[in-house]
Amino acid sequence: MIAFTQCVMRYAVILPLAQSHGVEFQLSGFTFFCLVFSTMCTAAAGYAINDYFDVKTDKINRPDKVVVGKYISRRKTMLSHIVLCATGILLGGYVTWAAGIPELVMVYIAASGILWLYSTIYKRQFLIGNVIVALSFALVPMMVLLDIPPIYSTYGQILLDKGANLNFAMFWILGVAVFAFLTALSHEIIKDAEDFEGDVAYGYNSLPVVLGDQCTKWAIIGINVSVVAMLGIVYGWFLRHMAGYFSFFYILLLLVVPVTLISWKVLKATTCDDYRRAGNWMKLVMLAGIAYSVVWFVTVS
Repeated sequence: MIAFTQCVMRYAVILPLAQSHGVEFQLSGFTFFCLVFSTMCTAAAGYAINDYFDVKTDKINRPDKVVVGKYISRRKTMLSHIVLCATGILLGGYVTWAAGIPELVMVYIAASGILWLYSTIYKRQFLIGNVIVALSFALVPMMVLLDIPPIYSTYGQILLDKGANLNFAMFWILGVAVFAFLTALSHEIIKDAEDFEGDVAYGYNSLPVVLGDQCTKWAIIGINVSVVAMLGIVYGWFLRHMAGYFSFFYILLLLVVPVTLISWKVLKATTCDDYRRAGNWMKLVMLAGIAYSVVWFVTVS
């Protein structure tokens, strides 16, 4: 998912706009590979440490999916976390140095630290853990913006003479990041509703534990309504004039309708399996939202 998202942002959003202005990427394909791999390593490190600290709750919430202590020892899990963190930071340092902004390596360091704190502290607290995970998803497409400063550094005067810029790509990626944040936040709260029993048993202050099932359902529905409203605004103000009917039906059938159905499923959910199915559908919506950038590239170019 990370690799797909970042490849789409680079090759279906930034590249066509850059080529239309007669400019080229300044970061090599190898550097971009390092960007993608460093992001994947950082995320994988977060998953590893989360599984390390979640063994007890996972035995209640999803006993068939427990890995740590069953297929891999806790010691090896911690070692894998350290190796993945170090790899992500080192590769991130190389990428930010190549982009001419070496201080941005702090993003990788901060992300690794926050994901550790999420697993040890924040996921037990009300909403903070959900927001951290959602922001992590939003950061994935944003990292591709590291491609843009080197382009301006090399072609800045040429773009200025043409009255051109890459603002469109930056705004597009920002929009994708907002979509990723909202859908990931909805998914995380759905997952908390699914994990209610384990969270109660081990004292987690998740939204379902603190506010109850009904308030949780309406919180999820409220976020989903925000997603649908955002899609409507973006299409009405921007895409309708440029993208045509195919985009309309894509957004309607693969984003708006599924999000609406997920909201209905959440409202009627009574078991963990109901929430699990809703969460799985939300993952597909996230994927379809990212993939729309490819549709845009094909239909407009």
